[in-house]
Amino acid sequence: MEEAEVMPYPIDMGNTPQPPPGPSSDEVYSDMMTEQRVVNVIAQINPDNLLEDIKHRLMGEIKDPVTGQWKPIVTKNTFVVSELLVSKYIAFLGSILNQNTSLSNYRPDEINRIMSFIIRWLADDLDVHAFDYGLEDNYVERDRIGIIILTTTLSVFKRATNGMEERRIFGSLSMSEALNQANEKKSPLEAFKIWK
Repeated sequence: MEEAEVMPYPIDMGNTPQPPPGPSSDEVYSDMMTEQRVVNVIAQINPDNLLEDIKHRLMGEIKDPVTGQWKPIVTKNTFVVSELLVSKYIAFLGSILNQNTSLSNYRPDEINRIMSFIIRWLADDLDVHAFDYGLEDNYVERDRIGIIILTTTLSVFKRATNGMEERRIFGSLSMSEALNQANEKKSPLEAFKIWK
């Protein structure tokens, strides 16, 4: 049996095309950090977290500041909120309290119109479905539910007044990027000299 002839690797005489130089590891790291900052900022303003808070507050729960767990407020006259009401209102608010809203550019008159539609819908729904929700004569509970929904909704719209939230986020990211680029031009020691 003959042994197979082993072919030696070709020797590069400098004629093989080299891949184009890519970004340096510092540039890749800087891009990754910028992207991570964007993700963190957007996560902090994400209204999905607000929806979870609203859900627990509608159910009459309070967040323990130490453990971060939601606990029911128990009194002798504790009212149990209908699951139908909670799921219906969270679904409704999910279409309003989202990043599209908070990062939009609303004029004050637009916000007033949208809020009056929400107030009208909420009042009508609480009246029409009062029996289904167990709220026939419980106007105090209706007010509590209305205040929770309207104040949180208004706060998201106020953040979007004239694109304020969007400008603030992207302005801070642009400033951060400009500072990073300025620091990259300095020597490492000069970058830490913040007292200059």
